[in-house]
Amino acid sequence: MLLSQLPKQSDSPATNADVRERPPVAMTADASRRALRPAPLASALEITVSRSSDGLVVRVKGEATVQCAGALLDGLLTTTTQRPAVVTLDLTELRSISCLAMGVLVTYRRGVVRKGGHVRLVGGLQPVVQEALARTKLLDLFETSAIAAAA
Repeated sequence: MLLSQLPKQSDSPATNADVRERPPVAMTADASRRALRPAPLASALEITVSRSSDGLVVRVKGEATVQCAGALLDGLLTTTTQRPAVVTLDLTELRSISCLAMGVLVTYRRGVVRKGGHVRLVGGLQPVVQEALARTKLLDLFETSAIAAAA
């Protein structure tokens, strides 16, 4: 039998009966990026970073929703390049916090501590945020500072 007479078999998985039974799943690179880090809402969260006498002060204002967790992560990551010895998180103007945003704070704290720094949390949190951090026992991770950083 000649090679030209052999039945043609395609290397394409679409001709395989097992594959044809399952519907194809297509996800563009842009769509997969959005799925991992939702786009922040412009007015929901505001992050400002300033210098203090002993390190950096990161103020988070607004609502740290699931949709804003990516923006929170981006805002915090900009401070890690400076390798601050002390980071003071001022969450006093934060009205709500999602569990994803709390995870971002824990991950950020871990990164600062691994580089030899430590993270303080300014006291006087909104009751909703205070309760969320207390219920998850995250307040124990942060050194509490009664001094509201004014700058």
